[in-house]
Amino acid sequence: MDQATKLLLAVGTEGVVLVVVSFVVLMLYIRYAQRKKSAALSLAVAFTFYNIAIICLFIFRILTYLQEIGRLGPTYDYSGIGINLGYAFSALSNVFIMIFVAIVFAQSPIFRRTGMLIPLIVGALNGITIGLLIGATINGWPTPSYDLGPTIYHLFLTIISFTSLIVFTVQPHKSAILQWEKAGFQFIITSGVFGILVYLFFAMDVFLGDIVLIWSGGYTPFFFFAYVCAIIMCLFAYLGYVMPNFIRNWFKGR
Repeated sequence: MDQATKLLLAVGTEGVVLVVVSFVVLMLYIRYAQRKKSAALSLAVAFTFYNIAIICLFIFRILTYLQEIGRLGPTYDYSGIGINLGYAFSALSNVFIMIFVAIVFAQSPIFRRTGMLIPLIVGALNGITIGLLIGATINGWPTPSYDLGPTIYHLFLTIISFTSLIVFTVQPHKSAILQWEKAGFQFIITSGVFGILVYLFFAMDVFLGDIVLIWSGGYTPFFFFAYVCAIIMCLFAYLGYVMPNFIRNWFKGR
């Protein structure tokens, strides 16, 4: 498969992900409008930043494709710019995921003792990610690169945020009596697992994409696996956090 075809496939994949994430964001804001709770708002903001990350990746992937087919000049590395922006907004999403966890599970012993200290620490750590990305973009302009180091660091912080979500959701899942409540918590846990897999596959794509003997030109299968996981993550997030009536009624009828 030539590079232009890979890029076109990447554009199509990111376009599909953008539609799915945008739908979930819309549903989350509708849920916030109905409940007016800070937890619902923090979750909606988390997915909004995730959505902005996808928008950046999608737009700059289109520009990269146009560059590949000769419609744009080689002055800028649009792919590098898009990836740096995407990861920066994803880092902000991580912070609000942790804020959501701290609000929802505020009565747990650890958050009763620490309050919002843990989200603040997570915010500072993700701020390092953003600083690294800004530095790489400025220093490498107009052709900034994205290296494996920041990818691994961002993966580590993503694991912290989503693992916290998973761990704190396990207990209410066990305690839930109603089938639809238990299913909702299971959907949230599943969404968290796939949230981790997204960046694990992206890290594998960056690592293996540099090994020419395995895949040349990047865009390994792991790149597309990551986006499949992103779609699954968002769909389970929609089912878990929003729980549409037809799903709830189906579980009630069992």
